[in-house]
Amino acid sequence: MFLTIIFMLVSLIFFPGAPQAASPEVMQSLTLKLDRWEVEDAWQEMKGVLAQEPKDVKLLELASQIAFHRGDYAEALKLIQSALQLEAKDEKIKGLASFMEGAVGVITPLKKYESSHFVISLDEKQDGVLVYYIADALGKTYQIMAQRYGFQPMEKIRVEVFPDTRAFYLASTLSARDIEVAGAVGVTQFNKLMVLSPRALVYGYRWLDALSHEYLHYLIMKLTRNKAPIWFHEGLAKYEETQWRNGPSYLSPLYQNLLAKAQSERKLIKFEKMEPSLVKLETPEEVQLAYAQAASAIEFIVDKGGPERLKEIMKHMASSESQGAAESLREILGWSFFEFEENWKKFLASKELQEAESARLRPLKVKEGRINEESLDMEEVKSLVARNRAHLGDLLKERGRMRAAMLEYRRALIETRDSIPILNRLAAVLINLNREEEALELLLRAKGLAPDHPTIYHNLGKAYLNLKDFKAAEEAFQNVIQINPFNPETHQGLAVAYEMLGDTGAVFKEKEIAQKLSR
Repeated sequence: MFLTIIFMLVSLIFFPGAPQAASPEVMQSLTLKLDRWEVEDAWQEMKGVLAQEPKDVKLLELASQIAFHRGDYAEALKLIQSALQLEAKDEKIKGLASFMEGAVGVITPLKKYESSHFVISLDEKQDGVLVYYIADALGKTYQIMAQRYGFQPMEKIRVEVFPDTRAFYLASTLSARDIEVAGAVGVTQFNKLMVLSPRALVYGYRWLDALSHEYLHYLIMKLTRNKAPIWFHEGLAKYEETQWRNGPSYLSPLYQNLLAKAQSERKLIKFEKMEPSLVKLETPEEVQLAYAQAASAIEFIVDKGGPERLKEIMKHMASSESQGAAESLREILGWSFFEFEENWKKFLASKELQEAESARLRPLKVKEGRINEESLDMEEVKSLVARNRAHLGDLLKERGRMRAAMLEYRRALIETRDSIPILNRLAAVLINLNREEEALELLLRAKGLAPDHPTIYHNLGKAYLNLKDFKAAEEAFQNVIQINPFNPETHQGLAVAYEMLGDTGAVFKEKEIAQKLSR
């Protein structure tokens, strides 16, 4: 997805106007370095050229883009304004200047934190508690991918976390539609990682996995010199995104369901249709199917030769004269791209994936104004009878009549067996009644249906604490933080688990975060 805007910006260089003062060869060299994110080399070359031709409009425009990619936002604005003064009526330069001004306007107020390999910028007041988790997750991703692919960038990689959808849109040009339909909560472009704060979405999202995912895009961009196609980018990023936490395979129940259904209906998405970005696919189901297919294709390559094959393919792409993976697949695997696709389809068929109606897609939802999450949750319950019974259960629970509430939730669950809101409500009451084993049975079922719903893990953490299974409680509360880290009760529960496990440093950290979030 990140390539779309890069291509747009590069295209801005080639517009009709006054003759260039800088030679075409120089412009081509600089443009190619920018396109490959070799920005420090490009900047050193640019400084010498610009000193000789300070009023070359195209050169100034290109220089502003290079400065922007370096993170020197003040210099980028100064350069694009100089270009605009020379060509005030040029619509493309005006558009680029407007974009940069908007992006810099939302980036400048962010506070910077530095770790060993990253410079993290975020809204201190809203998202300051995220810094520790970002540095930890990306630090682990860095180390794992260094071992796996030999990628150890010397520069500190910029990471920007945007507090709301408006700021994210201004900095990335992604829209609310891209977030809710395509799940585009992160993007790697302009030589940096960019993500939306989990606070901006109703239930949060797997934001640390998203950061790891975006790091993989950065790795692929650098190792292939911007030659990799979108399916390879998204496939490898999806395939590896949970490795930092020793997480589950990409092949979740949802992805198994989507792949099985697409196979049976012969509706697998052509790899070329994924270009130039998965964001442009029409429905959330299409987008997630494309991710599943792309990750499956990467798994197929690994199955044929291990991660070393992926390294070889990326190295070959970097040295190839052509864009895309076809030439590299032919050289490394010995197959044409058509043969690769056909063999991958056979590999996929050999898994004998089964459709599961209960594995449903839960699209992300952007927060709009003041939202009552519990009321919004209940909108998912389609059965009016179940909704009325659950509402009665809520009223009884508020009055402290837990057993009566339990009965109503059970009756509601009869009407809609796989309802996540009702499973959560019933489990919470059962925990309150010290019936943790019954609650766990419901919560584990709910987890299988909705593995990214934070309330399920919060309730699991409470149940495990009561059962004195502190390691399981820690894992459950960590999952909440990886989805929606802004509930102080989660951090308090995690502090208790750490205390019982003897991790005093982590206890202090979690208590401190809980206090900050309670203010």
